[in-house]
Amino acid sequence: MRVLIWVSVVLVALWSGYWFVGQRAVDRATEGFFQSASRQGLVAEKAGHRVAGFPNRFDLTIDAPHLADPVKGLDWSAPFVQILSLSYKPWHVILAFPPEQVLTTPRDRLTIASDGKLQASLVVTPGPDLALDRTTLVGTGLAVTAEDGARLTAEELRFATRLDPTRTNSHEIGLEVTGIAPDPGLTAALPDLPPAIDRIRLDAFAGFSAPIDRHARQTRPDLTAFTLREAVLAWGALTVFVKGDLVFDRGVPDGRLDVRIEGWRHLVGLMTATGLIKPEVAPTVERMLETLAAQSGDGTALNLPLAFNAGQMRLGPLPLGPAPWLVQRQ
Repeated sequence: MRVLIWVSVVLVALWSGYWFVGQRAVDRATEGFFQSASRQGLVAEKAGHRVAGFPNRFDLTIDAPHLADPVKGLDWSAPFVQILSLSYKPWHVILAFPPEQVLTTPRDRLTIASDGKLQASLVVTPGPDLALDRTTLVGTGLAVTAEDGARLTAEELRFATRLDPTRTNSHEIGLEVTGIAPDPGLTAALPDLPPAIDRIRLDAFAGFSAPIDRHARQTRPDLTAFTLREAVLAWGALTVFVKGDLVFDRGVPDGRLDVRIEGWRHLVGLMTATGLIKPEVAPTVERMLETLAAQSGDGTALNLPLAFNAGQMRLGPLPLGPAPWLVQRQ
């Protein structure tokens, strides 16, 4: 019995020592990240941080984090963020986000709110490079508000990625969003569609210019290729299916997506309400699409290529204007 007691005491002491060593390592790594990011030309600020969770977890809380990439025009800030991991499995971390955070892109400033449950899980491959293996993001009661007041809400969001070992620097991506309510200003202009989108689902592969690992601050992986195996938008009588391949140069897409639209007549109103076409040309566009739908079969579905070329996009014969870009380098 005495031996067992001494063995237990020694094990507890060793484990406690391991936790405090790990706690100091997490503390130094956190300071090192913010200092290194600043040296790389990024904005990396915080009000403070602390590590808790003794003895089985490392719970890192960062107060008032602010991260930005001035080159890409991205900026993120929040009241806090928590990074949690088991002390015996530090390569698997969970990120817990606050009820509200702000993301600024080159196009808009977005306030992202949730009902309190917005969490991400990140798993890296144990090793010197800590390469990203897989991620998940789950959120409920989400609301995204743009700077002009436009608002979009969703009941549930599920997003996941995993490393694809058959392709270089490629990750498989899955996304499903349900109960999506666009801004009331948009839905009011679409009386034939319900106020909420039933679901959006996506199954794709994304290729990057460099591995996503601990060197990413130096290599800055950019999206270079995107293979869309299937994307589905179901909104009342309007259902859109999309698949195809795109390549990206400095954030600008080039390539073709094949689009099938069931209930396509609702598409004209949607394009008009979102500003893709002017109201005065809507009847002409509808007649054009009607002709194309008749050529596709019985006229109830429309099959068109969505082409991206030289910074412009076109849906079949219909020009849609400048293609959206992800980031802009200077």
